[in-house]
Amino acid sequence: MQRSPVQAFIAVGIAIILLFGMQAGHCKDGAAAIPAQMARPGAPGPTQVSIGVWIADLTSIDSANQRFAANLVLALHWRDPSLAHAQPVPVRHNIADIWHPNWLITNASTLQTSFPEVAEVSADGLVTYRQRLIGTFSQKLDLRKFPFDSASFRIHLVAVGQAPEALQFVAHEAKVAGGAPSGAGIDPHLTLQDWKISDLRSGPLQYQDVPGTHFAGYAVEFEATRLVQHYVAKVIVPLMLIVIMSWAAFWLHPSLGGTQVSIAVTSMLTLIAYRSAVGAETPKLPYLTNLDAFILASTVLVLLTLVESVVTTTLVSRGQAALADRIDRFSRYAFPAAYLAVSVLTLFVR
Repeated sequence: MQRSPVQAFIAVGIAIILLFGMQAGHCKDGAAAIPAQMARPGAPGPTQVSIGVWIADLTSIDSANQRFAANLVLALHWRDPSLAHAQPVPVRHNIADIWHPNWLITNASTLQTSFPEVAEVSADGLVTYRQRLIGTFSQKLDLRKFPFDSASFRIHLVAVGQAPEALQFVAHEAKVAGGAPSGAGIDPHLTLQDWKISDLRSGPLQYQDVPGTHFAGYAVEFEATRLVQHYVAKVIVPLMLIVIMSWAAFWLHPSLGGTQVSIAVTSMLTLIAYRSAVGAETPKLPYLTNLDAFILASTVLVLLTLVESVVTTTLVSRGQAALADRIDRFSRYAFPAAYLAVSVLTLFVR
């Protein structure tokens, strides 16, 4: 029997409605059930994730921008019974296809991964995920004692969306047995040359996203002490020589006022140039570092040398050469003594 156009239109409409209804019912049923491989293992109890971190290299610590660059190897292990299998060798899974801690490093400015995003699962369901990370990490530094300073550096890994009650990070047993008590280790041969690394430690450390919200986390920390040879040889000693050079004015006859003033002015300009060069290596801070205080004190003493030269030159022009000579003789010993005291106070006592 041939259908009319109206009947055909109604039949098509009913078919479309039934089709969408079946799809909606399918989606609704599927939303209620999470695939076994995506469910958090051990729920409703906490999932234990063991972690091992190897710091393969530290390439730089940038005080001016308050960050450091590192090369890490990260290993995470957890047990997921739903992934157990009967294969004689570990089975590889794309990390996005199974449950995983969904980690990130909170203080990473830039981060690159080198290994494939896969996990290996042994027959008993032990999941092993390894990744090599190369990046820069932000770190707030207190530079008041620069360049005789030390600092604590941190790499903070967080499981996003996982409360501390749902996920627990622990040190990997194999790392601990291998001589890394906290599950972390560092290569003894680092690219970093101007800092000395010591006291490596790691352990669970929660991360607060917003007030009242905490995520499970794990932190690796190490202490570093700046090696000062560079600053002593290339900044502090040359500055001292410049200040000492300005004292040559005290050993000239007061009648040579022009030469005395010229020596003091040259020393002042050299100090200003040095201050600009050192300023590029430190951030703009609301406080003076020890090196800043030392340079400022050196500048003030050179300025006082200029003032002393002007005073003695004026006295000579007024016929008081004997008084000018006594001032020069006194300055030959007073200025070095004052500079020695100021250097100790600014570089080591503050």
